Amino acid sequence: MKRVEKLISEYHNKKSRISVGNRLHKVLNHKRPKSLVLGVRSPYFLSNRKDKTLHPKLTTHTHTEKGFEIYKLLYYIISKSYPSFEFNQIIVNYNTDFIIHKDFKNKNDNSVMFSLGNFTGGGLHIYDDDKKLVDTLHLYHKPTLFKGKHIYHSTEKFEGERYCVVAYQIKTNYRYDPFTKEVIKL
Repeated sequence: MKRVEKLISEYHNKKSRISVGNRLHKVLNHKRPKSLVLGVRSPYFLSNRKDKTLHPKLTTHTHTEKGFEIYKLLYYIISKSYPSFEFNQIIVNYNTDFIIHKDFKNKNDNSVMFSLGNFTGGGLHIYDDDKKLVDTLHLYHKPTLFKGKHIYHSTEKFEGERYCVVAYQIKTNYRYDPFTKEVIKL
């Protein structure tokens, strides 16, 4: 975990802190979340790629040397923790406070989440259908499987520098295996 934490911290600088506007409605401060997106690209963005030398189905950061190394390590950690869990995208959120939401756009029910960094707090609040807090999962260096598509959840308040890694399946029929370097049709 320390190796991937160091790589993410080095890679996730001012140049690579990408704003992902489609999740703006889920953020407490209404600022664009700072995220690193790895793996397969969303079908919504496939036609917008300006650099035609890059693989059309992979995110830009997956093509960089360090981005690929980060993806490979995260892919390994998640696959080792949950061998039957299917995912095709990993997002690393930086210092982001998400409000109560469900991940209704995910293809599958489950997500795997864990956190890295130097912070206090920052757990995953879990709510019932009436949006009443029922539990807080502490995810520091602990990959955790949960039904993000069907369970309301949010970020517990935190102080410090926090990276939250989330693996899930977007609505596309492809995944990318960094060990074989193949885009595989599901």
